[in-house]
Amino acid sequence: MTANADRLREHPATRFAPSERKLDLDECFANLLAEPHDDTDGHRQIAIARQGHLTVILFHFQKGSAIPEHLVDGAVTIHVLDGALEVTTDEEEHRLESGQLLILAPRVVHDVRAAAETRMLLTVHLQAEPSSGAR
Repeated sequence: MTANADRLREHPATRFAPSERKLDLDECFANLLAEPHDDTDGHRQIAIARQGHLTVILFHFQKGSAIPEHLVDGAVTIHVLDGALEVTTDEEEHRLESGQLLILAPRVVHDVRAAAETRMLLTVHLQAEPSSGAR
């Protein structure tokens, strides 16, 4: 049980505290799907790692669910572990299937649609904040 009954999960500061962690993605997905709440717009997600500017997130999509057009202030990788996603950018519509990876440069506007029930591993590497002064 979490320290705060309003939280779905253990606080990120505690979850991400160890300097080394080995994760079983199948176990992480099983735990995600077992959480006692409804999906949000047909998908569930959980950050499994955060270190500085790096965040790694697991997603489970129901077929037909989507994340509307958005952009991220950092490089993004979308790795389809199983299932199929359609990712549309200004340049192309990408169909990603199991084992495929899409790499997007910072600030590429994109949306995501699940063509099938899908498990995805998302990695975001945010750009560093500009320093306040030169050295």
